[in-house]
Amino acid sequence: MESSHGEPGSRLDERIAALINQFFLRRQAGEDITPEAFAAEHPDLAEELRPYLVGLSILRRMDTSADGGAIRVETTTDELALPAFGGYVVQDEIGRGGMGVVYKALQISTKRIVALKVMLGGSFASKSVRRRFGREVELAARLQHPNIVRVLESGRVERQRYYAMDYVDGVPLDQHLSSKRRGLRSIVGIFIRLCEAVEYAHAHGVVHRDLKPANVLMDDAGEPHILDFGLAKAIDQAGTDQSVLTRASVSGQIVGTLPYISPEQAAGRPGEVDARTDVYALGVMLHEASTGSMPYEVTGRPSEIMRRIREDSPAVASSLRKRANGELDAIILKALEKEKNRRYQSAGEMGEDLRRYLQSEPVLARRASRLYILGKKLRKHRLAAAVCGLAVVAAVLFLAHQWSESRSRARQLAEARAQVLVQQHQIEMAHGDYERVIGSAEALFARFPQLPEVRLHYIQANYRSEKMRDTAMVCLEKAVRGDPADWPSRLLLAEILEGSGDTARAAALRAEAEAIAPDTADAWYVRSFTTLHLSKGLRCVEEAVAREPRHLLAWHRVIWLRMDTGDLDGALEGTDKLIELGEDPRRCAALKARIFSRLQRFQEAIEQYGRAGAYRDRAHTYHRLGQYEKAVAEYTRLIEHTGEPKYTWDYFQRATPLWILGRREEAMEDYRRVRISLGRVHFSDARRFLILHELGRPREAEQVLDAALRDVEEPWLDRVLRCLAGEVAPEDLVAFGEALGGAEPLCEACYYAGEVSLLSGRRDEARAFFERCVQTGLEVDPDTSFGTPMNEFILARWRLASLFADGGVTTRKEN
Repeated sequence: MESSHGEPGSRLDERIAALINQFFLRRQAGEDITPEAFAAEHPDLAEELRPYLVGLSILRRMDTSADGGAIRVETTTDELALPAFGGYVVQDEIGRGGMGVVYKALQISTKRIVALKVMLGGSFASKSVRRRFGREVELAARLQHPNIVRVLESGRVERQRYYAMDYVDGVPLDQHLSSKRRGLRSIVGIFIRLCEAVEYAHAHGVVHRDLKPANVLMDDAGEPHILDFGLAKAIDQAGTDQSVLTRASVSGQIVGTLPYISPEQAAGRPGEVDARTDVYALGVMLHEASTGSMPYEVTGRPSEIMRRIREDSPAVASSLRKRANGELDAIILKALEKEKNRRYQSAGEMGEDLRRYLQSEPVLARRASRLYILGKKLRKHRLAAAVCGLAVVAAVLFLAHQWSESRSRARQLAEARAQVLVQQHQIEMAHGDYERVIGSAEALFARFPQLPEVRLHYIQANYRSEKMRDTAMVCLEKAVRGDPADWPSRLLLAEILEGSGDTARAAALRAEAEAIAPDTADAWYVRSFTTLHLSKGLRCVEEAVAREPRHLLAWHRVIWLRMDTGDLDGALEGTDKLIELGEDPRRCAALKARIFSRLQRFQEAIEQYGRAGAYRDRAHTYHRLGQYEKAVAEYTRLIEHTGEPKYTWDYFQRATPLWILGRREEAMEDYRRVRISLGRVHFSDARRFLILHELGRPREAEQVLDAALRDVEEPWLDRVLRCLAGEVAPEDLVAFGEALGGAEPLCEACYYAGEVSLLSGRRDEARAFFERCVQTGLEVDPDTSFGTPMNEFILARWRLASLFADGGVTTRKEN
């Protein structure tokens, strides 16, 4: 396709990019040239250049003032002193990195000061940069914590991506600590809050991966604020991104991040990066903050620094700062363990130990003997100890015992929750949803490596993912070689080898396992996790309950496997058995509700969801039933209780019944929230386009669609949007959806093809597409948890019921 100047588009883009770069270089060299003057030098491209020069440069010159190096902003008479950018007035540049520039700006609509991050390169940015920038917005937008810089809005102006966040008027952590001598208690207090914020991020599926003092701003009140999620990754995308080290090496900026990277990053193992990587960085930062120096020597060649991080023992804090003591040493050294499994398994655990340190209580990082605990208690209560003598000793020992028992019970409860969660995820994984499950499997394994079902689930999740299959095989082979008594790993490896044709070794491994595997209920329960086939797993776990009828975990496994192999009546019998054994009534109600939902006994399911407190599932059920007022009420209660953006999808789900009820403006607002929270083009953009047309606002609809088409990266969504734009015929979209395979793309294709036909006035064609969408029977979204409505199916069913009197499909009425 030729440009307006007769020059091929790619060559024109290259010329524009080169000229923009030339403009920046001349400005940076101190030349007082305005965008208009520069454009006038290139009259053939002036119109194309102007929007880039205004949108990308922020129109100012930065000089060093005469009074000692302070930055001073000057403008020429042809420039705007405060240039506008997408609803913001830019005031100053406050930071610059490899992916974007951060400005202090005034949001015009709210009159508040924000930090505005603008992606470098605009439309000339590489696809990887655009993807990373979008991911940064998406991950950061998940987080609403007082010690994490909050994302307020994202968008684009003249092909230039940006997002706005809270402006923190502060200084980096290291500068804050060096401004005046800080006591250890003050420093530890700061790190307790940092640990809480990092734990919050991990709980919401985000690992920062680049924690360092420069990424923590301290405000005037002494509160820390974590920022810059440009290198973060989602926990449920383990193994999909490069490591921090690799990315830093490519950009030539290795020194800035290198002192804080973990041994697994230094070893170039990005697949091992998880929540404990952030714990390690917190340990480095705490050591530096406490002593004024790094735990390792960080000068010299990068390869040598990385070797020290991987191999050398860190310096002991108390040897560098006298006020540091053994308890703080223990906390820092535990966070800096080379092996992830020996570190704190979460930032929350580290924060709790720091809190114990401040309260003169025993820290868990130190293997607490009775004498150590007693000593801590006596030091904390010297006067009482002197007066009460043996009575205090006895009381302390009793309290220590109670504390130990309480902690043991809490650990047992946590393990039980993990074991039940593994069972649910095994079912989701068996149906192909392993990419989503793999992150939770990794997190559970990191916390409970001693549980056999957790370990086997982690290996299975990795094995089912092609890119992580080698990791799974290495884990299995290592387990088999390292422990002759590990019969579960032998059985799982034998099944995998049988499938790949290595029957001889598989038979040998199976024989070894059968020779040592005990014939007990526990062993048969564990056996159910040594197979990739649900029916085999069910036979094993039924053997377990035959040997021990009161085996709670085995009965949970029986219920899940019976549900998924189609024996729903048997699954219901299993829930009755759990109730008889005294299992938590809420948990039993949740299981019963899922079974009733599978049986299409929806009113009974709703009753059980209410007993279980599973309000999201109850909202989904109302949604599927067509009881839209009740669905909206349930989603609203969830949103008001949990808040944005923790449950982005509650907004997405609520928008559908709002639209069906005719509350289009409210539906539009929910779809807009989803788009902002995700920070990327989504099907919510397509829905906004359709609703705006219904509201008689075609111009706004086209603007929404044009913006989405400029930014979309997912091929299937791009095809859908181009169908809405008239560039792809509805029948071609459906054919493409069929070619992708599976009911989901076909359901989506038929629905959007029907909407395009409606917009064009072809009602009979629209009806046929909607009917075909409903015929897929895909009432539940296969990519999400049980019972989540497939919105395209719901919308197609509504269109048939509302637009065609004899459509053959009716919306269920309120009961």
